[in-house]
Amino acid sequence: MAIRCVVLDFDGTFTDVEEEGRPFVEVYQKDLEDLVGRPIAEAWARHERELASAPGRYGWEHEGRIVAPGNADPYIRSGAIAQMIFSEAGILRDPTLRHALSQLLYQRGYLYTKAAFKPEAKAVLDAITERGLPTFVVTNSRTDVVAEKIDALGLTRRDRIVVFGDAKKYVISEPDAPDPRFSAVPESRRLPGLVERPIYLRRGKYFSVLAKICAQLGIQPAELLVVGDIFELDLALPAELGASIQLVTRPDTAAYEREAVLSYGERGQLSPSLEAILTRLG
Repeated sequence: MAIRCVVLDFDGTFTDVEEEGRPFVEVYQKDLEDLVGRPIAEAWARHERELASAPGRYGWEHEGRIVAPGNADPYIRSGAIAQMIFSEAGILRDPTLRHALSQLLYQRGYLYTKAAFKPEAKAVLDAITERGLPTFVVTNSRTDVVAEKIDALGLTRRDRIVVFGDAKKYVISEPDAPDPRFSAVPESRRLPGLVERPIYLRRGKYFSVLAKICAQLGIQPAELLVVGDIFELDLALPAELGASIQLVTRPDTAAYEREAVLSYGERGQLSPSLEAILTRLG
């Protein structure tokens, strides 16, 4: 099917996430130290090394399941390290309370981030909107903060980009309304090269956003191009629904993520540059 809509992730996809995340990490560490009531620098450094040495073993934990690789970006890395510090200290054993406090730390820290867009970001967004394709940014981050960052780019057709924040791509759940397309999605998938765990596909909150976009435009998921930088968080569910996917890679993008994207044949492509999106759109 022809591509009739572009769905974009934001942090790490259109931004240099390591640069953008520096002030976030500083604030997050300070707030975490206040929360646990003792210095955490040694524990943080130790757990950060542990994450880097065994990326398949650790991740973003939500309701007892790993929902994204722990070393994917500064935001997820900080959350994963916080979980390790909580467990080591024997505190916040209740998963609901732990999640609520982790989200609070994230939301507070994210307010301090400053946009560090990739050099080609403005030109690519302008080129996409010039084609007249409906364009949506779907992100776990706050709608208002992401919208302000996009505003600052000075796009020619900013009004053609709609931001859906707080998308909860990490939540494994049923969608807001029953849908046979979602019912056909398997619970999980094993990826070659990721031996420690499966990836979970039934992300109902994320599906509800994608379904809303499709309903608004009168199209099917197979007519979407979904672009992101973390396969299991941004792309695995859309790919299962039949969408075309584009993985924006970094030098440390795991081999298993790259192979998973390419397993979808023509529907799955990867590149370090955002300009590859324009090539796909023709």
